[in-house]
Amino acid sequence: MSINRKQEGKRGFTLIELMMVVFLLSIVVGAVFAQIERAQVRYRVEDQKVDLTQQEREFIDQFTRDLHQAGYPSVSMFGGQYGTSSSQTAVGVWSISATELHMEGNVDGSGVQSIVYSYFDGAGWPGPGANPCPCLRRSAIAKVDGVAPSAQAVGTAFTQVQNVVPIVSQPIFAAFDATGSPIDLTATITDAPTLAKIKSVQITVTTQGLIKDSDAHKDVQVSMTGMARLVNN
Repeated sequence: MSINRKQEGKRGFTLIELMMVVFLLSIVVGAVFAQIERAQVRYRVEDQKVDLTQQEREFIDQFTRDLHQAGYPSVSMFGGQYGTSSSQTAVGVWSISATELHMEGNVDGSGVQSIVYSYFDGAGWPGPGANPCPCLRRSAIAKVDGVAPSAQAVGTAFTQVQNVVPIVSQPIFAAFDATGSPIDLTATITDAPTLAKIKSVQITVTTQGLIKDSDAHKDVQVSMTGMARLVNN
């Protein structure tokens, strides 16, 4: 009789109890993994923002350096010995619109260069790989002696900001006179009198990441603006 009572006191878990334990553990583990996944997505989104900010900052810094050197050395520095088509002189900004800017300057000490900033919408992308555009590109080549600025070739090597978002209400380039008043860039400006009025140029770049922000339920975008004064204009 005593042996039977000991055996009756050693009852195990029932199947229902085990299923309840498994169910509760599944809820806890699922919640933990959901938080881990959310943290990973947030990390990727923030990392993407850092990358977009970095590429925009580097591009705008280069733009600012170029604008500060635009027009150096000028024709007047040589007392009229060289004209505007000489590779010894730089005419500065000679064409500008809301999406494109052409200028000349000795920007790195290697001689006068013809520099072009232009927006490329990605149409006709030849590949290989995925089309990274719309892009904002910069090309620079040595100025050719005896060739007018408007006839200078455009460089085929580019540095660029990829995945640029075109915003109608915010053009990429904006120009201002000495009083800070905006100069209309609806049409491309190439005439000398209007170009002479430009004292500073603003650049605004907005890029969009490839990963969406799952918390905000929208695309990740970063926008930066830079302003450069035309010292030699």
